[in-house]
Amino acid sequence: MKKDNLYNKEIPKDHKFTFNSEVTDVFEDMVHRSVPGYEFLIENIGFIAKKFYQRNTNIYDLGSSLCACSLSVQDKIQNINGNIYAVDSSPSMINECRKNIDNKKIKLINSDIASINIENSSVIILNLTLQFIPKDRRTRLLKNFFDNLNKHGVIIITEKIIIDEIDNNKFSKNFHDFFKENKGYSKEEIDRKKIALENVMLLESEKQYEKRFNEIGCTNFFKWFQCYNFISWVLVK
Repeated sequence: MKKDNLYNKEIPKDHKFTFNSEVTDVFEDMVHRSVPGYEFLIENIGFIAKKFYQRNTNIYDLGSSLCACSLSVQDKIQNINGNIYAVDSSPSMINECRKNIDNKKIKLINSDIASINIENSSVIILNLTLQFIPKDRRTRLLKNFFDNLNKHGVIIITEKIIIDEIDNNKFSKNFHDFFKENKGYSKEEIDRKKIALENVMLLESEKQYEKRFNEIGCTNFFKWFQCYNFISWVLVK
């Protein structure tokens, strides 16, 4: 695993975070050191997928990055008889997966997730994906996925959030920074990355997400994971 040192030096003022080849090279280390509870999250997305998977259907991992969720699903559902479609808009992420994943069940697709047609699916995964989509596109996009999901299928959504209460949000942000410092990032690296993510990663609150779930017609959803300011929900159709 190559160490993430991308922000241990000064960056240009106009630099914006993108999922380019430099990020792809260190992404595995980056996400493990930046997302609290990441290993638990990935493992249990696989277990949830196993619980709700319907035979002869497909699974979509939208915003798949290095396919951690796809691989977890494949591991947990050993006799999967549909396909796992791992979709990401980053060519470098998909190319890296092509080098490392030799499995006919996982179909790698380099595409904007908005261009994907959901067909015969019982599980859709959006793991830390919507936060990189413009806010005005999220409801329409999610409704399209939910409408095309099989009956009794699920969408698993994980997001970094803003906590509504000011004091609690401050605590969570401070604790998240403390978590990253204890994973070896300097305060300078943390601050530089925050600047790079401005207007790229657009956060919303738990209430805003749950309001959106109702707006797309989903009334049966539940929060199954929270660690600091990271939340994951299961939406059941």
